[in-house]
Amino acid sequence: MSVRFSIFDSFDLGDRPDAGVVLAERLEFAVAAEALGIDHYHVTEHHGTPLSVCPSPNIWLAALSQRTTRMRLGALVNVLPAHDPLRLAEEIAALDHLTGGRLDVGVGSGVSPYELAHFGVAAEQAKAIYAEALEAITGAWRTGRLSHRGILLRSYDAQLSVLPKQRPYPPLWYASSNTKTARWAGEHGVNFVGRWNGGGLGAAVEEYWSAWESHRDAPGRLNGHVEHPLVGLAASVVIAGSDAEAEETYLRAHAVFGRQLTQLWHEHGNHQVDRMADGAGALRAGAACVGSVATVREQVLHQLRSTGANFFQMQVFFGDLTVPEAHRTLRTFMTEVAPVLRSELSPAGPRVRTDGRESA
Repeated sequence: MSVRFSIFDSFDLGDRPDAGVVLAERLEFAVAAEALGIDHYHVTEHHGTPLSVCPSPNIWLAALSQRTTRMRLGALVNVLPAHDPLRLAEEIAALDHLTGGRLDVGVGSGVSPYELAHFGVAAEQAKAIYAEALEAITGAWRTGRLSHRGILLRSYDAQLSVLPKQRPYPPLWYASSNTKTARWAGEHGVNFVGRWNGGGLGAAVEEYWSAWESHRDAPGRLNGHVEHPLVGLAASVVIAGSDAEAEETYLRAHAVFGRQLTQLWHEHGNHQVDRMADGAGALRAGAACVGSVATVREQVLHQLRSTGANFFQMQVFFGDLTVPEAHRTLRTFMTEVAPVLRSELSPAGPRVRTDGRESA
């Protein structure tokens, strides 16, 4: 399978005057992304923080579904402990119809204890609630009825008003970078995305494919209906005329993004995630691919080759990046970087002449 390309967006407020501006800009950006050949557009879910001005991402995806025709859309992730399982199961099923069967469904337990607390969820119970909700929701999609005897959730016995267009349900996605969750995702055939983390993602990808191969015929796999899962590499991307210009632009924008990312944590006196706001540290760790066309092409090609990932996800609109800056990176990547990556990483590889040189 050749590499596929995706956009990731958190709808952070940046320096915009209000949420309406952000949402409108992102809709136009997503339409442009599809026109340029982006395969997937994924968004995130956050609550009570300027890190996202769209706390219900499925609303925005419903709007985008009416402006696009080819690109797959989805939340990465739906924070399951923040939702009523019956309502979310029906909402996602209806959204799958609005997209014409182009929906991806990311699932997760949430990373911020303060956001989870808004919903009365204790952080130490979030993973168990997530696992219980995932089992209940996928079972309801398969059978058409949410019949669940609650442990941490309440009990349900209700017929779904609508089933997903994709049967038994849309492809599931999970975001992480560690080998334990990669193993779980591989066992279940769940699509998987993580960050480079100084090369550490390579071990997680190896673990994923090992688990996928050993469980490919096992009964009860969550994504057993997906024959060719996507295992992805995610990075912030900024492209400019020179490495210096791109780095300056990235650091400026990431400083704004980082303040928003940590705001809710800092309000509670917690600096645990401060490293995620360190733009220079992200550059050193390879979590951001920043520079000229040639530099970004080399960075991304190296990371994809090293990990064996077949999916590359870019965050190109964040912080105080202007509309022209974000569109420049998107357009340049898809016209000058992506074609080379597709050629170099195609299953057949680049064509080679008898003298050892690549042919045109």
